Amino acid sequence: MKKTILILTVSAAILTSCKRQPVETHGSASQTGNDSISLKKDQPEIINLIADMETEPVATGDDAADDACIWYNTATPEGSTIIGTNKKQGLVVYDLKGKQLFQYPVGRVNNVDIRDGFALGRDTVALVAATNRSDNTISVFKVNKADGSLQNVAARKLVSEMPEVYGFGMYRSPETGKFYGFITGKEGEVEQWEMFAKGDKVDGKIVRKFQVGSQTEGVVADDHHAKVYIGEENVALWKYGAEPGDGTEREKVASVTDRNMKSDFEGVTIYPQDGGKGYVILSSQGNNSYAVFDREENTYLGSFALVAGETVDGTYDTDGIDATSRYFNEKYPQGFFIAQDGANTQGKDTLNQNFKVIDWRKVAEGLHLDKH
Repeated sequence: MKKTILILTVSAAILTSCKRQPVETHGSASQTGNDSISLKKDQPEIINLIADMETEPVATGDDAADDACIWYNTATPEGSTIIGTNKKQGLVVYDLKGKQLFQYPVGRVNNVDIRDGFALGRDTVALVAATNRSDNTISVFKVNKADGSLQNVAARKLVSEMPEVYGFGMYRSPETGKFYGFITGKEGEVEQWEMFAKGDKVDGKIVRKFQVGSQTEGVVADDHHAKVYIGEENVALWKYGAEPGDGTEREKVASVTDRNMKSDFEGVTIYPQDGGKGYVILSSQGNNSYAVFDREENTYLGSFALVAGETVDGTYDTDGIDATSRYFNEKYPQGFFIAQDGANTQGKDTLNQNFKVIDWRKVAEGLHLDKH
């Protein structure tokens, strides 16, 4: 959700830890404040970093770009792609230099996600799915390995039961190997869909429904720990069980009233590392920053912002984000972080929105993540 944002000047002191909140069931959630956070005084509260690359702007103006996911080309990592949404038009595919390769005018696609290893027909494919507000469905595609193009593989229209689809995230169960998609809604609704092959097409069914509380969009599932993180925009980032039978028990990861956090809570993603380690990253849209948490304990480790450099401008009003830890090339040996930019500029010119990319090493070094 877009809001008018004031650019904040950051001061000195970085946050390094935050108590893990007690398990809660919806309806009994307690709010926690800044007393749960300890400070480290030799760092700025929110560090400033400069992006390495930006994609070409989307084709339509105003609030159009929203979310992105990353397809990893196992045969040729440098041939990997970024798949972004233009929520006024459809999906856009970029190369790792930000050049547009393909455009698919499939409707008002809002959020997108990807999972590899889906058995479809005689092949195993990377499955891309997205919420489509033109017909209130999940749009489903496979990635063509030869060139990174997308092919519609939906067996039928997968129509949601909520009034309007909004956020979306995929999940592959470590227990069963089944694939799922989580849809979030503007009234706090969540639908969990099982996604399965039907010949050489993909079908789906709702296997779980629950209520978060109020408007939600950002959602990411942790395929190792069988958890799903959901951002309730004006309240908190929550962690639920990701299996269909997990119910509504949840933990609070962060509140919009915590230090360095400000509503709206938007995109959320995971930077995965071996053995279930890594980081959860949250777009704190109200102060144009990205909060980083330990993946296992959800301890708060600090925040960063993307500011203007000589060739790439900063990010503002960020909605969707994504991250990868894979090796791509010498420029991105430990992967990268990508963020939607709601106010793309070039000099004094205002351009259509786009996505910014930063080498993960800059984030890790800036926040001293190797010490946690």
